[in-house]
Amino acid sequence: MTENKQPGSQQPDMDYGDGFYVSDARKNAITRPRTPKPQQMPVKKKKKSGCFGKLISFLLIAIAVILIITGIYLISVLSRINYTGENPDHSISENDGIILRDDSNINNILLFGEDNHKENEHGRADTMILLTIDKKHNQLKQTSFMRDIYLYIPGQGYNKLNAAYVFGGPKLAAETIEYNFGIKIDNYLIVDFNSFTDIVDSLGGIDLELTYDEIEYINMQSLRNHQTDKEKELDPDSYTYYTNAKDETVAKVHLIGRQALWYARDRDSAGSDFDRTNRQRTVINTILNKFKSSNPITLMSAIYSASPYISTNMSSSGLFGNGFEIFLALNYERFEHRIPSMDNYYDVWNESGLALQIADTELENQRLYDFVFGDASSEKE
Repeated sequence: MTENKQPGSQQPDMDYGDGFYVSDARKNAITRPRTPKPQQMPVKKKKKSGCFGKLISFLLIAIAVILIITGIYLISVLSRINYTGENPDHSISENDGIILRDDSNINNILLFGEDNHKENEHGRADTMILLTIDKKHNQLKQTSFMRDIYLYIPGQGYNKLNAAYVFGGPKLAAETIEYNFGIKIDNYLIVDFNSFTDIVDSLGGIDLELTYDEIEYINMQSLRNHQTDKEKELDPDSYTYYTNAKDETVAKVHLIGRQALWYARDRDSAGSDFDRTNRQRTVINTILNKFKSSNPITLMSAIYSASPYISTNMSSSGLFGNGFEIFLALNYERFEHRIPSMDNYYDVWNESGLALQIADTELENQRLYDFVFGDASSEKE
């Protein structure tokens, strides 16, 4: 039986007998082998950079920027400081048979507070403090040298210690201390009083325990030196007084830079020059505590403001290294000493006026040696 096909129709399906027909498409599917599909390999997903990695990268960049800025700032600060290049001549003492005691774990820096400084002239050193960084015992020590001590000044003869600074500046003053006390001075630092006031003001002032008379003294000097037009810039009657650990009646008073300077120079309200050296050490300790608690920006501002008024024999790298040592030593236990000791001097009148004569030089030197190089916690002045 013939089947009519319409025009455009496809080829007839294949007859496999018994009325079983298979279309061409079906036939091809049956007769042609199937080509297996290529096996698709699993695609590895790229690991995403985690937040931790980004944080580390940010921190490294931030640290690098901070270090660069800090480095530039330090270079700027160090360039403003005056470098004398005049190191103490240790041979002056050694040539006379004096053994200068030294220790690699002990760093002795002689601090001078200078007044009336003029170019090419040495002013008066109202403050002479040996700052000892003791890395052996983890102690920070201050030794005040009374400026009226009567002793031998190399090349000048006998006079007050303060005269050594006038004759030859910090170099001769350091050599004089070495000659008379047998302690090697590693370096010295001169702080002009303008620097002192700038540092205190940059730190926002300091709080000190003051007696009624000390407050009155600060008011008197401020008025007399035309720093204020008020007779009582600090009203002594407005404070609450209490008895402190020294059995003194005091009040807590906030001082700005120039007021703190008058307190440090006060030898009229009580104790004469002996008490003044104690006030000076008190101020230094208070400033160190302020440094310890201040933020880095405040510290940098204080140092930058003070730097033009600072002079030293240290190089810029030496100053940086010693500054870092002092910074680390802020957490050390602190101790104080004074030369001469209260029980080892007497007053003398001579061509230089009223002076302090050390009664037993050997005893005084041994006490100083024990304090500087020994464990100060076991020593009592």
